[in-house]
Amino acid sequence: MNEQFPLPISAMLRGGIAGYVKNLVPLTAAAAVTFSVSGLFGYWAQASRAGGAENELTASYVALYLIGLVLAGTVSLPWFAYALDAARGYSADIAAPWRSGRMFAAQFVCSVFFWAGFLLGAMLFAIPSILAVLFYGFSGYVVADRAAKGGLRALGTSVRLGTKRRIALFAIMALFAAFNLLAAIPMGYGVSLVTVVLTLALLTVTASITLVSWACLYDVLTERLGDQ
Repeated sequence: MNEQFPLPISAMLRGGIAGYVKNLVPLTAAAAVTFSVSGLFGYWAQASRAGGAENELTASYVALYLIGLVLAGTVSLPWFAYALDAARGYSADIAAPWRSGRMFAAQFVCSVFFWAGFLLGAMLFAIPSILAVLFYGFSGYVVADRAAKGGLRALGTSVRLGTKRRIALFAIMALFAAFNLLAAIPMGYGVSLVTVVLTLALLTVTASITLVSWACLYDVLTERLGDQ
């Protein structure tokens, strides 16, 4: 494996599956909380334009969606923390992320910058949105790992972790995005309560495996960064 691919994708996936199986309950619960926050605000956003044009973007609709994304990113901190524990072969320390409000404050800052960059890129071109993931995608792990003081420093560390490896990270990201699309298979049989519930259940599994897999990569990149 060359320098730009410091960890084989197969090793990431094996680590992700093994870590998820060992910590199935905390990872699934953390995923459910994250998705619930995002879904709840998404529902409120849709309800806010009831009676209006279906494609009309009202101020309340946009605001609720943005708040939902940022808050979902903030409450995902335990998910990142449990993923790190799982990647390292430990049983998740359930209480660890809740011991310091500063960690959630830092995660909030990271979430604001991540979604600001992502949505700004989405309004312009697709590529800037991808860059937001490639540059800031490790910030949640940095905060959960207490590897930087404050959200801005966590963002900076995330950027440094991917230095000279953006193309490799993009390839890995694309493969795991395809992996998560497997969760949508039930929707191929039509949209119903059953298929929606199955899709969400599968997504909590694939997304958690993905998060643990990337935690494995985070540890390797952190070690490489420390050796520089």
